[in-house]
Amino acid sequence: MHKSSVWARKIHRLTIVRAPSYIAGSETRASLEAPGFVEVMVSLTANTVIFRLLLAVIVLAPLPLGANRPWAWSLLAVLTGLLLGAWALLVLSGRCRAVVSMARLQPMMVLFGIALCWAAVQTSSVTPQSWWHPLWAEAGAVLGGRERVGMVSIDPALTLVAILRLLCYGGIFWLAVQLGRDSDRAREGLVAVAVGGVAYAIYGLTVYFGGWETILWVPKWSYRGDLTATFVNRNAYGAYAGMGVLCCIGLFLEALKPARPGQVRRVGELTETVMVEGVPYLVGALVLGTALLLSHSRGAFLCTGLGVGVLMAGMVGSGMLRPRLALSLAGVIAVVGLAALVMSGDVTLKRLGEPNTQQNGDGRAEVYQLVLQAVVDAPWTGQGLGTFQPAFRMYRGTSLPDAEEWANAHSVHLETAMDLGLPAMAALYGGILLVLAGGLRGLRERRRNHIYSATALAAAALLIAHGVVDASAQTPAIAATLALLLGLGYAQSWSLRETGGHLVPTPCRLGA
Repeated sequence: MHKSSVWARKIHRLTIVRAPSYIAGSETRASLEAPGFVEVMVSLTANTVIFRLLLAVIVLAPLPLGANRPWAWSLLAVLTGLLLGAWALLVLSGRCRAVVSMARLQPMMVLFGIALCWAAVQTSSVTPQSWWHPLWAEAGAVLGGRERVGMVSIDPALTLVAILRLLCYGGIFWLAVQLGRDSDRAREGLVAVAVGGVAYAIYGLTVYFGGWETILWVPKWSYRGDLTATFVNRNAYGAYAGMGVLCCIGLFLEALKPARPGQVRRVGELTETVMVEGVPYLVGALVLGTALLLSHSRGAFLCTGLGVGVLMAGMVGSGMLRPRLALSLAGVIAVVGLAALVMSGDVTLKRLGEPNTQQNGDGRAEVYQLVLQAVVDAPWTGQGLGTFQPAFRMYRGTSLPDAEEWANAHSVHLETAMDLGLPAMAALYGGILLVLAGGLRGLRERRRNHIYSATALAAAALLIAHGVVDASAQTPAIAATLALLLGLGYAQSWSLRETGGHLVPTPCRLGA
């Protein structure tokens, strides 16, 4: 085979004008023969433009300190809302159509809506006084007001802010599902997250080895000596880098699959494909893995390993990889990871051997006990979504180190139970589990495009596991990236046969 055959195929794919991947059936042939179809498909469709703008928002979100400042996450929410509004206007005007029906999304939307509605109820005073946070009664007694006013949330303003952030992530998921049904766009999304992750890792490595203790142009005020790229917290960056590692490995595995099911590749062709299409992603995973190790985040390192295991298991379970090939690839990934660990992981290895107790200056164990007590005090109503910091002041003791710095519980799951209450937490988590169940179903029943569901499941496993001991999933840039990956994975979790195979969207373009 000629050495340029792989590049020739890539150029051929780029020069052919073809319909979106979800167009099928007899209506496709008619639409292809319609006058002006080629001109419409050559130009960028409005859906594609909106999707690429969404990718730009998600990829740039980590730049301003992980979007973990009020102005940064507010901008993220505003931009997401504008994109969602633009897409909705196109659908209402008939220029585009929603390719995923409301019925398919209804179960998870209902559960997500229940959690949001309860959070809104927490900010209302039209609730029984027995539900109110006890601090409202104490405030009323001190102020001497005749009319007693109170609510479930200890700080309703913070709860409204948390609701807005959840709506933002829900909007990102919605757009990813609707626009990610096209497999080409889904691949663009996965590549964008991988390339963005590598870019931030290269920046972080440059700053780290340059000895500059800065985030952009701002001097670091914490986690000096740790690689955090554009994030403040090393654990948050470690989790973000781990997600990038998963995307790179997933794209590397995708490059190994044959063009057609059942096709057996020759050794020379497979080697050429791997070198041209696969190795760049493997190199990207190595860069991200090195940055992850230099962040010195124990939890992120271990949970990324769990995510890689879930990704490989998903590929084997879907039939995309044979067990023997999976074991070989796992060995290659392990060798690459081991090399990165030997070169850059001395501090991380040392921290892995340290006990996480109060004796070495970490009071998380006591914080977990206090948070559990807060959950027991209000198991049904919660203390108010997003109000951990003010609510925790009533429970923390003087024995905690740096007590004033406990802005979160260092456990997403415990903090959610404390804030929302157990019933609303169950609804919120139930919606997420339905999305993950859809991904598992896609791995089992679909014959292609398994990589998106597998990557989404792996990223979710990483953050769910990391959420046991840290709060990385609360960082807006990380939550937004996860929402995108979950949306793409869910959008690619069922085949065209389930929708009749005749889904032809209304061709639309900017200015149409």
